[in-house]
Amino acid sequence: MKLIDADTRTEAWLKAAKFLLCNGPSLNLVLGIRSPDSRGPYPTARRLIDEFLNRENKFSMHTVAETVFPGYEYRRHGLRGVFSVYPDEIYPQIKKHRKISWGTYAYRLVRRRKANGKDMNPLEQLIHKMQTELDVKGSKRSCYELGIAEGEYDLPLYNTSEDGTRHMGGPCLSHLSFKLFSGAVHLTAFYRSHDYTYKVPGNLLGLARLQECVAGETKQQMGSLVVHSTYAYLSGGKTKVRKLLSDIGTTADQGETSSVVAH
Repeated sequence: MKLIDADTRTEAWLKAAKFLLCNGPSLNLVLGIRSPDSRGPYPTARRLIDEFLNRENKFSMHTVAETVFPGYEYRRHGLRGVFSVYPDEIYPQIKKHRKISWGTYAYRLVRRRKANGKDMNPLEQLIHKMQTELDVKGSKRSCYELGIAEGEYDLPLYNTSEDGTRHMGGPCLSHLSFKLFSGAVHLTAFYRSHDYTYKVPGNLLGLARLQECVAGETKQQMGSLVVHSTYAYLSGGKTKVRKLLSDIGTTADQGETSSVVAH
């Protein structure tokens, strides 16, 4: 196992990519990000990564992020955009794209079929459960931190019945686990297979947007983001990745924290 400890998403990705350049594909690469809402000391990183992705004919960071969480609709319409506009109006068009024929994580967050055939909204249920926990009064207030710390809210994204027969091309994000701890929302994401060249920068952005949404709706601070890649690798050629890392590394400054949903 390799643990990458970092302040920001970009720093975590840079350290992980350098590790993979030196060591090749690895099992159990874990990113621990203290401030996932900070752009960090690399102000041009996103532009440089997007230019690289465009040259490689790959999805931009924003496009990849939107498959994790519909940040654009949340910014425009709030939770209505996430719970109604995205699944009912936007997703049917996205589903037609051949590269994501299995669907998106963002859709699975808000539309799942229960055993009785009725639809449910896992993300809405999770936010409501957190809000209810925070509103508890009386005896529980005396052990508030302990009670909240023990409240574990999980979102399974790998559907065994639909994804179990796929050998390639299926969802890589398997599970999301949220925690309310010390007045902040923390998020841990588990990936079965993770492409650190073309997908991880956008994945980290999408996860941070989702985390910011849950934190904002529950009126909590944004806590740490942990990403556990059970299999991590670089694609596209080491020379290209090494050049991108070098270009980003020459642009460091002091950085700042800002809303990831709005960017």
